[in-house]
Amino acid sequence: MSVPHSIVEPRRSAPTFVRVLLVCLLWSIVVSSFGAARMEASGPDHLVVSEVMTGGTSASDELIEIYNPSAAPLPLEGLELVYVTASGATVSRRAAWALGAPEVPPGAHVLVANELGVFAPIADVLYASGMAATGGSVAIRIQGATTAIDAVGWGTAASTWLEGTVAPAPAAGASLERLPGGPSGSTIDTDDNAADFILRGTPDPQNSGSPAVPDPAQPSPTPTPAPTATPLPTPTPVPTATPAPTATALPSPILIASARALPEGSLATIEGTALTASDFTDGGGYLADASGGIAVIVDGGSFERGELVRVQGTLDDRFAQRTLRAAAEDLAIVGSGMERAAVASDTGSVNEAVEGRLVRIGGLVEGSPTTLAGGLAFDVDDGSGAVRVIVGTGTGVDTTAWTDGAEVDVTGVVGQRDSSGTGTAGYRLQPRDAADVGAVTSPTPSPSSGESPGPNPSPSASPPPGGVVSITDARAAAKNSRITVRGVVTLASGTIDAGSAVLQDRSGAMLLRLGDEAGDVSRGELLEVDAVRSTWGGMESLRASVPPRRIGSATEPAPRALRTGDASEASEALLVSVRGALVASARRASSGTVSFEIDDGSGPLRVVLGSSLAVDDEALESGAWVEVRGVLGQVTTGAQPLRGYRVWPRGADDLRILASPTEASAGANATGSRTAADGGGGLDGDGASLAAVGEAGLADLRVGATLVTGRWPELGVAGLLWDGTRLVGIAPASAARVDQLLAERAAPLAVELVGLHELPERPRPGISLVRLGRGRDDTVVGAAPVQPPSATLPEPGEGPRGVSVLGRLRGDDGRRTVELNGGSVAVERLCRTAEAEPDGVVSLVGVAL
Repeated sequence: MSVPHSIVEPRRSAPTFVRVLLVCLLWSIVVSSFGAARMEASGPDHLVVSEVMTGGTSASDELIEIYNPSAAPLPLEGLELVYVTASGATVSRRAAWALGAPEVPPGAHVLVANELGVFAPIADVLYASGMAATGGSVAIRIQGATTAIDAVGWGTAASTWLEGTVAPAPAAGASLERLPGGPSGSTIDTDDNAADFILRGTPDPQNSGSPAVPDPAQPSPTPTPAPTATPLPTPTPVPTATPAPTATALPSPILIASARALPEGSLATIEGTALTASDFTDGGGYLADASGGIAVIVDGGSFERGELVRVQGTLDDRFAQRTLRAAAEDLAIVGSGMERAAVASDTGSVNEAVEGRLVRIGGLVEGSPTTLAGGLAFDVDDGSGAVRVIVGTGTGVDTTAWTDGAEVDVTGVVGQRDSSGTGTAGYRLQPRDAADVGAVTSPTPSPSSGESPGPNPSPSASPPPGGVVSITDARAAAKNSRITVRGVVTLASGTIDAGSAVLQDRSGAMLLRLGDEAGDVSRGELLEVDAVRSTWGGMESLRASVPPRRIGSATEPAPRALRTGDASEASEALLVSVRGALVASARRASSGTVSFEIDDGSGPLRVVLGSSLAVDDEALESGAWVEVRGVLGQVTTGAQPLRGYRVWPRGADDLRILASPTEASAGANATGSRTAADGGGGLDGDGASLAAVGEAGLADLRVGATLVTGRWPELGVAGLLWDGTRLVGIAPASAARVDQLLAERAAPLAVELVGLHELPERPRPGISLVRLGRGRDDTVVGAAPVQPPSATLPEPGEGPRGVSVLGRLRGDDGRRTVELNGGSVAVERLCRTAEAEPDGVVSLVGVAL
């Protein structure tokens, strides 16, 4: 251990800047590798801010996630996490770590969250006040430092507490995540927030109990040359070919989402799969990668759908559509790309978040089409708000059946052409060819005059015999009608019960009830089923009594991201993905079924795991944050048709614990200290704090405190007690009891004290002295968290305080000072040690007067 020291605060009212030194500190460590400024490295070897969320359903649904991207443990001790307002005028602490705080292992996280938000149960540290959604910054720094180890600013932030270009402000319910994110960790740090962070529609909170990412148990992949690592190769010339623009070496690309966030006029290089050809519209073509999509206009060059394209150009907003404009020589065809599955979306959610991406919608055509120069425009609405669908004349899409009230299922690239000047209108879905259009269902004819439709009119007539209909049509068909559908099995027989499975196609999904004669079906099978339309437990279903025709196998559709409070008929039987905190610990029924409720702040949703899955529910504790994939089912009665929704996972891999619950919400606040009114020191509220020292009846009270050290002869005490607010010495007469407490344990140690007696003498000015109770059980080890030192020095006139501060140690052995907060504080050594005092930036923990 390095040299213990003591510090006091400079006298602000005096002309000098050094206050008289009185006492010594308990511990001192050199803060290695940090120094007074942030570290510079090609790859992060320091802690980073990995994710930030500024609000969800509630404004308090906030989180700040810290990550260790290095290959070695990194210390938290002596650091703090601060929030800075957009202008930089206010810097406020959100968390602080004293000496002795645990290190962050490689690939591990620390989660800091608002104590009133949905993430509080899984947070490692809680704070009270909020953050502005429109703009601000968070930073990791040495306590009191004027520079950051790492920082991220968003929205309107304009202070020095950010890196490079500000990141975009996340919408409510979304977060900013450092790249690459997810199971790859957050390892990108180019000192440019806009380039390092992407918007994430659903937050991915991870705490100290979450698995390390990347998984250290998995072997590192064999390094292979990536398109981003080296200049593009010159194509091998062939006799009939002219050298192409691919011969020009282009810079390494950034993610498309990062490019979209850059200011207009910025130069950027991206790489993505061409969703369309470069001449798809007058606004160019579209490229997409895993992070997002963007329109690209190439002057004199071209690309074809399906190609992997790298291009460098200038960011522009063309009719509010984010566009990259490039010259032919700045375009390179890297190879064949991989087109990702279309994102399922409500019509009312086609907006900036999915611009440039491939999106699939379903809904009813409203009114007649509008004729445009390049095609027809239709308004389609699924009840969440209409979106315009532009069907180009060159797509080959037959729109004959696209009449008012017709139901359409269509996939296309999202573009924008906003003439309003607001930048928030004009979004449109653009199918590329006939394959992008699924089933088109003609509207139900209106009943003739005087004809009653009945109490429950069927949305459509029974499907024509002998033909395969879409599952959406099957759901709308009359009860007891015979139907043939085709789809992939997303829930196998026996998962929830022996006779139930789920079938899904591009239009929707439906419960399949299988009689004994029909046999069993397995996940991933592509089936054609002849069945009778029915209902079961409130779910629209198909009852099959003959074996289905097994066509082959098919890839499961991507799960639809769903908020827990949004479960409804619109998503019934679909494959979904939800996240949230467990409302209560999981329950196991006598049958072996495990169930629990999760809530992401929008409302609870039940999760039921069948007994056949044999799930271990030990880790499914109240407050744990989990991700669940599965089929959205329903079990209800006719009297409550919109109740009873639940998610049915299909296997153990459909359930992932993102973060385990922590004790933060029941323990310390952001600085780790509790006020005297809280029963500081760890009592449950019915005990007293050290504020009772000096009051009448002290001996009859049960007092909670932290024993921060044992015998300290130079100070004249047998130990020091601290409750986060007040510091009290233990008289030498009680040294034997203190020694007994520390015989098998190390300080700091939470204790509960009865029979305290205040003594008149004081070992140092301002330090009260007490004798411990003499009964065997008068001084015992407590169960509450210990109270770490304060991160701030006492004001003039205040009592002594246990502190933990960082600064630069200067001077010789005769007069040592530490520089912090713009002033110098004298350091007195009251410990016998042969160790040399360190120079440079140190962390000092001890007593300040």
